[in-house]
Amino acid sequence: MYICRKCGRHFRVTTGTFVYRIQKKEKMLDYIRCMLEGKTLRACAKEVGISLPTSFAWRHRILAALRNFEANVNFFGIVEVEELLMNYSEKGRRYRNEEELAEAREKKKKKVAVIASKDRTGNMLFKQLGLGKIKREQIEQLLNTKVSANSVICFGHNDEFRKLKSQNLERKEIVIDRVRKRGVYSVATIRRHVNTFVGWINNQFRGVATKYLQSYIMWYVVMHKYLLNNVVPDVGRMLNLASSDRRAWYVYRDLRASPVFI
Repeated sequence: MYICRKCGRHFRVTTGTFVYRIQKKEKMLDYIRCMLEGKTLRACAKEVGISLPTSFAWRHRILAALRNFEANVNFFGIVEVEELLMNYSEKGRRYRNEEELAEAREKKKKKVAVIASKDRTGNMLFKQLGLGKIKREQIEQLLNTKVSANSVICFGHNDEFRKLKSQNLERKEIVIDRVRKRGVYSVATIRRHVNTFVGWINNQFRGVATKYLQSYIMWYVVMHKYLLNNVVPDVGRMLNLASSDRRAWYVYRDLRASPVFI
């Protein structure tokens, strides 16, 4: 237990981390192993010896910690960028009245925009942007904050991507993908990842609530960037990655409190 000299607040080593205020911490390694083995929430709960609601909470505490790694992703050299549109979902939500239900039905008619990016050195990021199609301003923000100077950006066929060719993006060359498979300038790699990600979300989890989508996105990114597809050593890596974020509990708390994606 520690005490802040300025404000007098008490805190522990685990304050703010994904294990903050949880019971049965000794079961966490087994739970992470079950996660990495691709087991369902119910199967994880049964094997580890916790309840189903606790299994759900633990998964999303861990995933909330992984969201922090988005800030560490930057791109260099040849960068592939593609748009992904996913169905809006409020999976698991219970509606209190007809008004909430009607509002949800209206939102479900829309798509959720995700921009997927990857360079040739292995850096990858899928970023959830909001409802509707990707806008030019959102793409420009990615290029200006995540992509280094002197990079070559490869886009797929999209009207918003084409608008960028007329923009003055300093020291960044824009290449619109052509219908060809040869040459170094293409979006073939990121398209494969987009298809793999969509299949993973729909087949493994039968879809996820949109407010948690970015959490699952970062799980996918971490699996392909930091893990070795070997469960035993990956358990330790996953634990270390999740433990590095001291704001994870607050992110998790805010996500749980929000009924929908804003």
